[in-house]
Amino acid sequence: MSPPAPPLRRNPTAVRLWRGYCRWRVRRSLGGVWVSGLEETRARLADGPLILAATHVAWWDGLLVTLAGAALGAEDFVLVDAPTLARLPWLARVGALAVDRTGGARARSGIRAAAEVLDRPGRALWIYPQGRQRPAWLRPLDVRPGTALVARISNAPVVPVALTYAFREDAAPAAFLHFGAPVPPADLESALVEGLARVDQFLDTGAPGFHPLTPAPAARADRGLGARLLSLFTGPR
Repeated sequence: MSPPAPPLRRNPTAVRLWRGYCRWRVRRSLGGVWVSGLEETRARLADGPLILAATHVAWWDGLLVTLAGAALGAEDFVLVDAPTLARLPWLARVGALAVDRTGGARARSGIRAAAEVLDRPGRALWIYPQGRQRPAWLRPLDVRPGTALVARISNAPVVPVALTYAFREDAAPAAFLHFGAPVPPADLESALVEGLARVDQFLDTGAPGFHPLTPAPAARADRGLGARLLSLFTGPR
């Protein structure tokens, strides 16, 4: 008989404060956040819990999935490596759940506890199926089996979330999230690759489907104080 799952420590007040910080930090530091498939995913979430499986590219990922979860109206949780949660225990207050990536009984126990939160509509579990940060252009993506295990235990649909970053017309990179349709765990890698290709199409040709998630991108380099002062000396005479 498996031990009972530890009690959830997610605190609504802490979540609101964390989301506010993430919103401020992203608007201050990134050149915008663009999203595709958000409305369809919100509708699916109203019908039942979801596993949101996102590519893991950079430190910023945690802030971005926080903003996306807020936009979905989700009561969301995220799987975090156990040593990270031990080092930053306050993350449990904003929805982090520990998983031991070394394998064995502890890993299975953490995955089982994470799957148990997916018990009602409106709840979502963010998973980084690669288990580590990797550049988005590397192939294969190296999707690990943990997502399939959570899906099998919870019976929750797996939604691929292609998350990446790219430079546009700003000094800071912009972030992009493409929410795909639910897929069988065996098809997750190909679905994530397809989502990343959708981002590339948007960057290359302005293909439709993406909308800004944050209204105030970082200031463009050619509009700052330094650029205005430089124009005084280099402008037409």
